[in-house]
Amino acid sequence: MNRRPDFASMILVTIVALLIWLVAEDYTSEDVTLQTRLGFTATNAKHYVVQPSHTEVTLQLGGPKRAINKMRTLMQDETLSINSPARNGMHTFEDLAMLIQSLPEVRETGVSIDSVDPSNFQVHITELASVDAVVRARMPEGALVQDSVVSPEKATITLPKDEAARLPESPTLEAVVDAREIQHLEPGVLHTINGSLRLPEEFSDLANVQIEPATARVSFRLVARNRSITLDKVYLQILVNPDVMTSFKVTLPDSLLRSVQVEASTALAEQLESNDGPSPRVVGIVPLSNLELEQGIKSKPVAYFLALAPDGTGETVSASVDGNAHPDITLQITKIPAATATPATP
Repeated sequence: MNRRPDFASMILVTIVALLIWLVAEDYTSEDVTLQTRLGFTATNAKHYVVQPSHTEVTLQLGGPKRAINKMRTLMQDETLSINSPARNGMHTFEDLAMLIQSLPEVRETGVSIDSVDPSNFQVHITELASVDAVVRARMPEGALVQDSVVSPEKATITLPKDEAARLPESPTLEAVVDAREIQHLEPGVLHTINGSLRLPEEFSDLANVQIEPATARVSFRLVARNRSITLDKVYLQILVNPDVMTSFKVTLPDSLLRSVQVEASTALAEQLESNDGPSPRVVGIVPLSNLELEQGIKSKPVAYFLALAPDGTGETVSASVDGNAHPDITLQITKIPAATATPATP
């Protein structure tokens, strides 16, 4: 008599074998090498900064496959970070493997940190100081305003303690208004816009500076609005006494200035940039006195800049070359010999 196969027992045995295999797979110990970013954070981030703040390390891991997978997931989701001591100066983190192993999130994975390359790492810890500063409005060059008010009136500067000694006893911050923000504002009306807070220009080289808040509200009444433009070339014009024009010849080795920054009203600036039809042009005026002509001077600064309209009228404008409003001009002055009278023939 043939016995019928016990399918239920076969299925049960298969399931048990599969479970045993899965458990063995999860808990089989293995060694792997993984690379990750290791961060260094100050114990008190408000009072200390750590540099460099991170480094790349190679971890040699050991443990069950399940633990290794948990560690992989952990490193994908977040950066491992070690706290630094709260003191100023150099600090070396010895035995990074032990320090990483002691992190709570690493311990929870069940993985073993066998070694780390590099095994040690040195950082510089800088103590910070916080200083209160008064906030002043810094308007774009050429903008004339009235009744300017800044809110908030004070802000906090956080910077390295050693560099804080460079600041004056009562430091100030500038709420810088971008020139583009006021280009289309109506004069005579009260306006309020955001200005970015920064230290004055003489302290621009200070490093690791944090300002809280980062911006301030600047309210003001615009009186006049100017705009800065750069002209590729500006011709020079020599002015001399008409009575001596026939006695001297003045030559300019270079008759124009290049890359001239001009500050003018918005309307005039648009005309100077326009290529449609007759438009004003800027010239640099160099006046020469009779004495200077006699002396044959070799150079003289530009006295002022003039925007000449097509009808011959003009207005002075603020202009400069590399920040110099009176660039020096090279001259060649030659005295013209007086004509000799020809004696009359008898």
